[in-house]
Amino acid sequence: MAGKLLHSVNLIDARSGESIKAADALRNKVTLLAIAPHWLPMPLRQTMASLVEVVDELQQQGKEIALVYVAVDRDEDMIAKLKARGNDRVLDDRPSQECFDDLRKQMSQGWMAVPLEDSATRESLLKDLRSGAGIFHLAVIGEDGEVLTQDGLDVIYKWGAEGFPFSDERIQALEKEAEERKANQSLKSLLVSPDRDFVIANDGSKVKVESLEGKIVALYFSGHWCGPCRSFTPVLARLYKQLKDKGEEFEVVFVSADNDEDAFEEYHKEMPWLAIPFSDSKTRKQLDRIFDIGGIPSLVVLGKDGKTVHTDAVQLVSKHGVDAYPFTPEKLDEIKAEQEKRRAQQTLDSLLVSNSRDFVVTHDGKEVKISELKGKTVGLYFSAHWCPPCRGFTPELVQVYNELKQKNAEFEIIFVSSDRDEEAFKSYFASMPWLALPFSDRESKSELSSYFEVEGIPTLVILGPDGKTLTAAGRRLVGAYKAAAFPFTGSHIEALTSKEMEEANAVAAQLPKEITHSSHPEHPLALVVSAYKGPYGCDVCDQDGTGWVYHCAECSFDIHPKCAKPEIEKKKAEEQEGGGAKKEGWVCEGDVCKKN
Repeated sequence: MAGKLLHSVNLIDARSGESIKAADALRNKVTLLAIAPHWLPMPLRQTMASLVEVVDELQQQGKEIALVYVAVDRDEDMIAKLKARGNDRVLDDRPSQECFDDLRKQMSQGWMAVPLEDSATRESLLKDLRSGAGIFHLAVIGEDGEVLTQDGLDVIYKWGAEGFPFSDERIQALEKEAEERKANQSLKSLLVSPDRDFVIANDGSKVKVESLEGKIVALYFSGHWCGPCRSFTPVLARLYKQLKDKGEEFEVVFVSADNDEDAFEEYHKEMPWLAIPFSDSKTRKQLDRIFDIGGIPSLVVLGKDGKTVHTDAVQLVSKHGVDAYPFTPEKLDEIKAEQEKRRAQQTLDSLLVSNSRDFVVTHDGKEVKISELKGKTVGLYFSAHWCPPCRGFTPELVQVYNELKQKNAEFEIIFVSSDRDEEAFKSYFASMPWLALPFSDRESKSELSSYFEVEGIPTLVILGPDGKTLTAAGRRLVGAYKAAAFPFTGSHIEALTSKEMEEANAVAAQLPKEITHSSHPEHPLALVVSAYKGPYGCDVCDQDGTGWVYHCAECSFDIHPKCAKPEIEKKKAEEQEGGGAKKEGWVCEGDVCKKN
């Protein structure tokens, strides 16, 4: 129906604006129909740009393909959400026709569009062809005008030009081929193409794929533009060198996600291993598809037989380094057993004492023996001066620390720095009244971060008097309970939580069940006991909260009841000043009066 409708209307050339009969322009062609808001030009251009390579490849193959854009009228609710979240920059607030004309003129040669004034056609196509959530949709219409798929983006991202004409039959055939290829997977089937039987070293020399057979091979999906990739590459390089020095039969093959060959070559020069030639985009995309690479960096490990051993070893390498080799299930079980054993035997000494050091330091460099801390509750504070949330939390933690010290609590904190250099460490440490791991001991810092799986800072890990871990959620507990969180034991926190909930329930019983607030005037906020089954962040004071919250389910906007209370009381006072008896059978809560 939608495809037939499209073939019956007049389109315009996107660049010139000249009228085109769709019946003529789309005859005997597969049509990619892009449905997206013209008032969100940035994400639209980014998505369209991702289609260019596939479209170019199809046109070079002589495939008959047409490109049609369908604009979507403004969605005021979505616009309000974007503005509430500070994303105004992605919006084009100009008159609709003006931003539509500006956008279409910037489209690649060959694009057509349904005229903006033809709202009936646009609304009909939108109703019939838009699938699921999201702001961008791509339908594929066959040569006969029948709709082949409403999920064109997913199909094209996964199969590329190889999926043409994107019919169910073609996709099913490709999926069958992929399953067969996976069942018979080998280094040759993965890395060799009809035009190439080699990979390349970073000097451009060719290395036969057959020379890698019998080795453990890791496929490294990465790109120089990706910050996490640039951080992980040196980590992988250390592992690579260690294994090579030990004489292990191990190799890495770089599968580039770089934007162009110059970026690829520059990045590859930093790597001591091999790579798929950048020019072989078909193999690179095929490997992406086979291993379902959803993000980079990603490290797929192949065994000596070419079969997959591990689908993403990035975390393994980051946390365990060479100890994770050869990344087999047996090795992972061994690591898990060793970790459980280590945690069962955990003490302050096992965590903080190294072969060359049995102390932490004060600001003036004085050494404090780890043995002096035994029997105390100890917080390991992972932090850095370059991190804004850390700089925000440190004064709060200092206040709690000083309060506990005044009460002679058996409590100490050790700063574990993630600062970039010793000068930054010393400057930041000067603002703290506690101890620190020497900045020079980067190995211990790395081991502690890995052991406690610190994925973000600030993190406050609390150790009990016996050296065992009480909680890794020290930051949240300090934020919620301040010094009252001490000694951070499970039973103590449970009692605090129970008391807090009782008090919160009593307060909530006196509050209106629904309000509007000046910080979020778009929608009413409902008072709920838990919006996320856990902590939430107040969008007014930027502090964490638990339990009762004024919550907008549509926008995920949240306010502490205590932050909402001043406005609630102000409005209540204004109502009382305004006078007038309430109408019988009605009750007023906040901004709303309802029938009983």
